[in-house]
Amino acid sequence: MTSIIVSNISPEVTQQQISDFFSFCGKISSIKVREASNAETATKMQEARIVFENDSAAKTALLLTDTKLGNSNVVVQPDTSAPEGKAEGTTFAATPVVADEEGHDIQQEYKPKAAIIAEILSHGYVLSDKAVQKSAEFDKQHGISTRFQKFLSDVDTKYNITDRATTTATSADAKYGIKERVYQTKGLFQRYFDRALDSSAGTKVRKFYSDASKEATDVHKEARRLADMREGKTAGLDEETSAAQAPISQEPSKVGTSL
Repeated sequence: MTSIIVSNISPEVTQQQISDFFSFCGKISSIKVREASNAETATKMQEARIVFENDSAAKTALLLTDTKLGNSNVVVQPDTSAPEGKAEGTTFAATPVVADEEGHDIQQEYKPKAAIIAEILSHGYVLSDKAVQKSAEFDKQHGISTRFQKFLSDVDTKYNITDRATTTATSADAKYGIKERVYQTKGLFQRYFDRALDSSAGTKVRKFYSDASKEATDVHKEARRLADMREGKTAGLDEETSAAQAPISQEPSKVGTSL
């Protein structure tokens, strides 16, 4: 199953905005949007058929039902209307995965579901509590993909991050000059290493991405951390107070409201 049907999309939401949002799940092969109507209210709405390159992306997308796009909460369901085949509709290149010059990043499809949900929340989208909880439960049930675990292991091996986390961030920077290279990319590579260099928080960040035993509160805290990083803030993970409740600023290009 690589395609989904997204219904109850507000008329003001553009096809590009739909594509931008679902690209968090993974690379999109095609997207086709048509006019539809709400059966209960007879209101004109939109419906989209989205085909992903990978079935893992489609499974992530199913977790996003009841997400607010524009003025309505969308409904995401498996596409059972036609067999998988040649994609029809407009082809979109998903938001590219940005890697450093040596290719250290990982495709969205292979990230833990909770990590993807945290990333979406950090961009200001409104997800239901059920979606957040389901992402954590999915990871617990299925574990973290071997490809993602290999990614973490390879990066740890190359940069010896686990050992360096026991030193001070200043010492690590002075000796290895890692941060200058880390900030050249905006992918998971940056998000992971930014805190892995900090002995007070690096262990928690590593645990979030490598351990399937997460709770909804963990997802919200990681979303808060990612949002703070994007805004240039340096709040640490040890701040337990309002991590799951503090508002996340909405980027102007996104459709939705703050967390």
